[in-house]
Amino acid sequence: MTQSQTSNPKSSNPETLDLIDNITVFQLDGTSVRGRSVLMGNLLNEALKTHTGEERYPEPIARLLGEAMMIGAIVAQALKFKGRLVVQCHGTNEGAISLLMADCTTDGHVRGYARWDKTQLKMLQLDNRNPGAKTLLGGGTFSMTIDQGPDMDQYQGLSAIEGASLSDCAEHYFRQSEQIPTALRLACGQIQVPGKAPIWRGAGMMIQRVGADTARGDTEDMWTMAKSLFETVTDAELIDPALPQNDLLYRLFNETGVRIIAKEAIDAQCACSEKRLRQTLESFDTNALNDMADDGIITANCEFCTTDYVFKISELLEAKS
Repeated sequence: MTQSQTSNPKSSNPETLDLIDNITVFQLDGTSVRGRSVLMGNLLNEALKTHTGEERYPEPIARLLGEAMMIGAIVAQALKFKGRLVVQCHGTNEGAISLLMADCTTDGHVRGYARWDKTQLKMLQLDNRNPGAKTLLGGGTFSMTIDQGPDMDQYQGLSAIEGASLSDCAEHYFRQSEQIPTALRLACGQIQVPGKAPIWRGAGMMIQRVGADTARGDTEDMWTMAKSLFETVTDAELIDPALPQNDLLYRLFNETGVRIIAKEAIDAQCACSEKRLRQTLESFDTNALNDMADDGIITANCEFCTTDYVFKISELLEAKS
């Protein structure tokens, strides 16, 4: 589909908000610029809320975690092998967040987790109610780890936390580690649908310049033009429930033409497993199991999906015998 060849699209009704999660792969016609856009609705609400619908994180923490999950989903989709990508931000004592993690598979499964200090967050918010990435993390490091499976070595790229947003950090990472001209915009926030409780919605877009060749020629002018158009997108446009992703791409790039290459679904799926955890516990000796137990019960909680697991010592010992 070449979006520039269609008529000007009409917006959808926000009262019938589509919360399907997906990634759209696109290319600007006749240029060396390729891109991906991500939309997160149900996925984000599952990650940022508890099973009872309560908020898991304060808004600034949730917003930054949502951005990390979108970065991970976009980059993981671009990998040419079956595996996973982990985006991590390690903060310093000057920030409120000590760890921010997004774990994404090439199959489109996404999960996220943040560890933060409540007191430090309150102190930071005395000066700024909506602190950015560098303030929340207090500096620190941004990394992407590529895992191709147990038979392959992991690859990790590392860079410093730079800029007010995680998109700034990711752009800095690509310039330093990958040396690929990259522009990235992310927006994550709560939106109010008439008659319903506020819900989380996130969207992002990344464009990159591929190398010059005999067919494309010099790519610098093409990249400059594409980046200028890209920089006009606003956060409100990205998460507008009445503006589908295809329509936004048309709005941004209709002068050059934009071709939709693929659209792939993503979802919130955690890798934790009661069976795998039980097998791990059964590998411990009796003394270790007793040390972990309280009144004959061992409990565990998944930090990603908040699922609680309960195991009886008697059943674990019986399985070992």
